[in-house]
Amino acid sequence: MNIRTKLTLRFTAIVATILVAFSLAVYFLSADYRREEFFNRLESRAVTTARLYVSVQEVDVNLLRIIDKNSIHALFEEKVLIFDPADKLVYSSLDDLEIEYSPELLYEIRQQGRMQYTQGMIEHLGMVYQGDQGNFVVISSAFDRYGRSKLQNLRNVLLAGLVIGILIIVATGVVFAGQVLQPLARMNAEVSSISAGNLGRRIDEGNRRDEIAQLAMNFNDMLRRLESAFEMQQQFVSNASHELRNPLAAITSQIQLMLDKKRTPEEYQQALQSLLDDTRTLVELTNGLLTLAQSGVEKHRFAFSPVRVDETLFAAQNELGKAHNDYRFLIEYDTFPEDESLLMIAGNEHLLKTAFLNLMDNACKFSDDHTVQIRFAANGQTIDISFSDNGIGIPEEDQEKIFNPFFRSSHVPSSVRGYGIGLSLCRRIIQLHNGTINVHSFPGKGSRFVLSIPLRPGSSIF
Repeated sequence: MNIRTKLTLRFTAIVATILVAFSLAVYFLSADYRREEFFNRLESRAVTTARLYVSVQEVDVNLLRIIDKNSIHALFEEKVLIFDPADKLVYSSLDDLEIEYSPELLYEIRQQGRMQYTQGMIEHLGMVYQGDQGNFVVISSAFDRYGRSKLQNLRNVLLAGLVIGILIIVATGVVFAGQVLQPLARMNAEVSSISAGNLGRRIDEGNRRDEIAQLAMNFNDMLRRLESAFEMQQQFVSNASHELRNPLAAITSQIQLMLDKKRTPEEYQQALQSLLDDTRTLVELTNGLLTLAQSGVEKHRFAFSPVRVDETLFAAQNELGKAHNDYRFLIEYDTFPEDESLLMIAGNEHLLKTAFLNLMDNACKFSDDHTVQIRFAANGQTIDISFSDNGIGIPEEDQEKIFNPFFRSSHVPSSVRGYGIGLSLCRRIIQLHNGTINVHSFPGKGSRFVLSIPLRPGSSIF
């Protein structure tokens, strides 16, 4: 059973239940009102007849019967009985209609003062009437032909209205369910048209407020992540195949050259040294590619834990200093909080150290004095770190491109080693930590890279 049918059936069941309850309430309230009204009319007839019989001396039994029979207020199959204080029947309006009564009934009427009951379709009212000679018992009975006829007509109208109403409800339920599910049907058609070849397409987000619009927005977010992952995979394969080709080709050509003829030990040693350099280059390039690919996965794939940023920065400085004895690091603190928790973030220490290593290594490589100036500030909301050098600078047209994988500016000297991976890797790492990285550079005056990482105050990890 599809959702449209379920919605139609549930809508019909709910509204039909309300209609049935309303119809039953109208019917039973009308029946109760008819009954009370008819008993009031019986009481009025009983009081009138008893007053004429007991209080008006000029009216005898025969005249009273004529009056009852010809009264404009006479009821269908009406009969009135009057009993004296000794419970003797002293008046009956009609002789052809018998009313069952017993001493017990008369006693009960005297005890209650007023009693109404029904026998079959005939409704009876018994009451006590006070006269000069004592308390008389009057029993008035009749068949409410007019009231019951109206009640039957009301029942037929309610039944017909109920049937017609349910049919209308079913029809409107089908239309209503169709209108409600129309956005989902349209969304389903749009989703069906999206494949691996057109992940850039997006589905209509409607008014961006209701639940269906929220579903569309979440689905578009998922498409964006899939598109990003798919492009990253394609880019990784393309970059890896392109960048790995050169060192592999160099290694192959050197091996073939060595095998062409016998060489002297010095030549073999020189060739092996060249092979070692190419192999190291290949290893560095492969590690960079793998780290770059790993940094592009979703944040939840990494183990994030409390990390003290300044200690991670010092660890990266020590590691880089051991590898390059000629590198110099000048660290200054703009603001340093007394509360050490303001130096903690939720992050991945290995990735952060990799980003710091790349930024410090670039600054030292492009400076003639191999010096990087580092400024550290913690303002309670973010941790801001800048890495400045006195190198050749970056042309304005290349300042955004430098964060693209494998991009190397034409102004970079060929003597400076690099693969165009480091800055792209830094941006992805900082973005994984919800931070930003920006560059400020002027050709010939050096460059300054500024990164800002937000804290997580009140987080359960601190």
